[in-house]
Formats: sequence, C-alpha cells, structure tokens
Amino acid sequence: MRSAARLKRLLPRTLFGRSVLIIVMPLILLQAVALQIFYGTHWEVVSRRLAAAVAGDVALAIELLRRYPGVEEQQWLVQQMLSRTELAIRFEDGEILPADPPDVIEGPAETELRAALAERVRVPFRIDWSGRAEREVQIRVQLPDGVLHVEAPAKRLFTGTVTVFVLWLIGSALILFAVAVLFMNNQVKPIRRLAAAAEAFGKGQDVAPIKPEGADEVRLAAASFNRMRERIARFLAQRTEMLAGVSHDLRTPITRMRLGLAMLTPRLGEEDRAEAAALERDLAEMEAMIEAYLAFARGEGAEQVQPADLAELIEEVARKARRNGAVVTV
Repeated sequence: MRSAARLKRLLPRTLFGRSVLIIVMPLILLQAVALQIFYGTHWEVVSRRLAAAVAGDVALAIELLRRYPGVEEQQWLVQQMLSRTELAIRFEDGEILPADPPDVIEGPAETELRAALAERVRVPFRIDWSGRAEREVQIRVQLPDGVLHVEAPAKRLFTGTVTVFVLWLIGSALILFAVAVLFMNNQVKPIRRLAAAAEAFGKGQDVAPIKPEGADEVRLAAASFNRMRERIARFLAQRTEMLAGVSHDLRTPITRMRLGLAMLTPRLGEEDRAEAAALERDLAEMEAMIEAYLAFARGEGAEQVQPADLAELIEEVARKARRNGAVVTV
C-alpha cells in the first residue's frame, strides 16, 4: 500500500501529463526491449565473429612464422599481413611477456577477443586496450623464441552500428515525444476552456457559448454545457420575472397597510403606539427589500460594500426577539 501511495504521488496530476505518460511509456518500454534484444543478440554475435576473425589471422601469422622462420620470409609476412588483413605485426626475438595480471575486461568485444585468442592461439598472450583512443588494440603473444606484437585496428573488433542504433532510438524517441506533446496539448486545450467556462458560469459571470472543438467526446461535452447554460439562463430569467411580478404586486398591499397604520396610530394609547412604530419599521424593511429586488430584476441593483454598526445590528435583533416574547439582554 505504501509503495502504491508513493507511486501515485510521483505520477502527474494533470490530464495533459497523464496522457503524455500513457503515450510515452509504451514507447520507452518498446525501445528498451529493442535495445536489450539488439545488445544481447546482434551485437554479441557480431562481436564474436569479428573477434574470431582477428584471432584466426593472429593464429595464421603464428603458424607462418613457425613454418618460415627466415628473415626474408618474416618481412614478406609482415607486408602481407598489413596489406591483406590490416594487422601490423613485428617479432621481438628473445622477449618474454611480463607476469602482470590480465587486463580488465571492459565489454562484450573484449570478452569475445580474449575467448577467441584462448581458443585459436593456445599460447600465453596479453591484450592492451590503452590504444583504443588511437583506434587500435595491442596483442602480444608469447612464442618459444620471442614475442609477437600485433596491432589490430579497432574497426576490426568494434562495429559502429551500435552507436547508430542508439542514436536512432534516442532521436526517434525525442521526435515522437515532441509530436505527442503537441498533439496532446491541442487535445487538452478545449477541456481547459470548458473547465474555465464552467468555473466562471458557476460564479454567476456571463459566459459566451463555447465553440465545440477537439475530439468527439470533448465536442459533446461542450455542446452539453452550452445547452445546460441556455436552460439555466432561461430558468433564471423566468424566475426573476415571476419574482419581480410578485414583488411588484406586494407593493400595493404594503402601501395600503402603511396608510391604514398611519391613520390608526393617532387613536392608539402610548403602549400601542410603540407596537405600531415597530410595525411601521417592519413595513419599511419589507418595502426596502422589495425595492432592492425590483432593482435587481431590472439589472440596476448591485450590492455594494458599506460599513455597518455591529452594536446597532445586535440591538435590532434583540428588539425583534423581545417582540416575539423572548427575554433578551444585551
């Protein structure tokens, strides 16, 4: 569960990021599998064959040196090996290989060359990879009467197709990633516009109809939003008209009540006059509320921020509560 939660936190949260991830992840996995198959099969086979060819040429040179030990034959062999196999050889009479440990194996090509020389030469040898920067490999073979030095060009042991293949993988991945980003960005834009329009409409702002574009599902959502917006706007207009009519009709009885209350007040006692004054305030409040709603229905009413006396507000609430029989002390 914790691993799943951590993985979920690492995943992108936006639709754009998840869509790009859905497109790019299979591409990366496919290229990783292709690279592994190429590295594990093709490159290994090619390295084995190249190393076997170089080891075979070295073994041939050793056999020719044993059969033709003369100086002239050796010079002829050196020329032939250089011109026909691109191997530069020289024989050091009386030299002995040092007893240093074998060189560190660096990769498949080095492993295959060491195995091929051990199989075909069958005498002690050393491989020096320090010349790879000069694109050559030094091979020293211990013979009974000396050491044979062989300089093999790197192109006979290493193939450049690996680099080309890796560059091709990386380049194609970058191109496809750029195409996926552009494509998904164009697909996500209508969804973002739809979300922004829904947010603005939910806040009561006037939103123009959305132009349906993008995928079919996004077009359907935009069309549905436009129909919903029209229905809600029509409902609000009808409700506003109805309430405006009701509010307008209420003005007549309220005016009649205020007139009757004004005519009745001079005939009341002192206690009843206080109650009549409270009713007068209630009627004034109701009339103010109706006027404010009618102004809102006409589009003229805009609620403005204004200061309020908190003590006066509390006293008014307490006064109304006392009229209803409650015991309130401020």
